[in-house]
Amino acid sequence: MATVSAVTQAKRPTFMAGADDSLLNEEQKGVVASVRMLEAEMATTPMSGEQVKAAVSELLPPAVLFSPSLVALPYLHRDLRNWLNARGANLEQHPSRRIKMTLATALYPEAEERTVATEMVSEVEAAGRRSRVTGTQQESVLSTATSAAASRSSADPAAHNVAMHFRDQAAKFSGDLGESWNEYVAEYQQVARDYELTASQKLQYMHNLLRGDAKRFFLDRVHGTAATFAQAVDMVSAEYNSIVRQDRVKNYLSGLRLSSFVKDGTDVTAALEKTYKTISKLAPQVPRSHHGESYKVEFLRNAVVGNSWATEPLSRIATHCLTFQQLYGELEAALHLHNEACLSVKRDEIGHPAPKNKVPGVFYASQGRYACGNEVNDTGIFQALVEGSESVVKDGYGSTSDGPDFA
Repeated sequence: MATVSAVTQAKRPTFMAGADDSLLNEEQKGVVASVRMLEAEMATTPMSGEQVKAAVSELLPPAVLFSPSLVALPYLHRDLRNWLNARGANLEQHPSRRIKMTLATALYPEAEERTVATEMVSEVEAAGRRSRVTGTQQESVLSTATSAAASRSSADPAAHNVAMHFRDQAAKFSGDLGESWNEYVAEYQQVARDYELTASQKLQYMHNLLRGDAKRFFLDRVHGTAATFAQAVDMVSAEYNSIVRQDRVKNYLSGLRLSSFVKDGTDVTAALEKTYKTISKLAPQVPRSHHGESYKVEFLRNAVVGNSWATEPLSRIATHCLTFQQLYGELEAALHLHNEACLSVKRDEIGHPAPKNKVPGVFYASQGRYACGNEVNDTGIFQALVEGSESVVKDGYGSTSDGPDFA
């Protein structure tokens, strides 16, 4: 989808441009300011309509957009719909043609958020339809409706917190070969403890942990089928840790080479660490027949064999029964010593350059070089003599077997 250029963006109306900010309460001002900040960001960073819609849905979850304070300001919802459509969001109008319901059904990409939003709007509108009075009675109706909506969405703050924690796509599990489902589940379990989620909430918000093919699988096969969080985890694990996938992981680790990371521009020390972490992360996903310390040692050995600095640590695998962690430690120490030795040699070359032997290139028959520079050490003299002898032999003179043929 085409992005909205900065020039075009500048021509679009400002969100809530006609509102008197002094008449808004703090929550209303916060929402208006958030959208205007997004608008300022779009002036320098063009965004497509879908990107704008996604950004707004993250800024304004249902618990915020349909809170009692914002429900009391219906003009805000109308202006938000127009603001989004002017920037390419193209919200599909709800059959009822009501603005709040259009926002509830078209703004949020997640099914769970759409459900919460539509329920909140439905209760507010139902309370409004029951009201045929104005003044103080109307305020009572609004209070009843919004209180019901708030009680319905009591878990929304926690949902928002979980969504924000897994906002980065890199923090979500996609099912790629290099990802370990168990690690992502462990991270999610820690977040659940931090936010004190109940067992049902853990299952309800689990979709935030997934993206791509894994999320499609979750929505199609797991969501609505799994009764508990543990069951949902097992269903995803069965899909993304199948026998076929286990064999793929085993083949990948068997062919893993340190050089593949070095080719990507990583230095050898960092490449060794990356190799170690890759094996640690993926080893639990290999077939059960290849579980165990010895297989991880073999994967690491195959990854580094052929490097001169790794020869000595690898030679001690059988004699010292090295564990995976011990082998990595010895390889790391050997590489550090190798790098230190290379630096020392370079420092020696810089501090003590090789002597330059200035000798004439004039030769007579049966003679080598007959003169050397005044400042030449024993090594330089010996080198000059050797070079001279070599030149004589190369020319066919000075041979110990037969003298030169003058005939």
